[in-house]
Amino acid sequence: MRKHGAKNKKQTGQAGDSYVKQSKVGDNSSKGYDEDMAILIAMSQELKEEGNKLFQKRDHKGAMLKYEKALKLLLRNHIDVCHLRSNMAACYMQMGLSEYPRAIHECNLTLGIE
Repeated sequence: MRKHGAKNKKQTGQAGDSYVKQSKVGDNSSKGYDEDMAILIAMSQELKEEGNKLFQKRDHKGAMLKYEKALKLLLRNHIDVCHLRSNMAACYMQMGLSEYPRAIHECNLTLGIE
């Protein structure tokens, strides 16, 4: 019986070792994902700042393009999505009355009302 118990311990140890290896692999891919997301967020913020500069120069269409590009780089639930959508709504508001429905649509998307 001892041999059987010793064999189980050895097998358990081996399984535990492979779990540790799998855990480490998962940590590396998670770390890579986090690094990639950080890069995308930084790129999005740069585009947002460029859009803000264009908005100040009253180039609302140019600002919209920057905001749209920045939006595509982010996950749906990222906080900057709300800021970008409200900036887009502000652009639509500045473009005139005919664009108000689009501004309202962007506000609804920001609030999660569709």
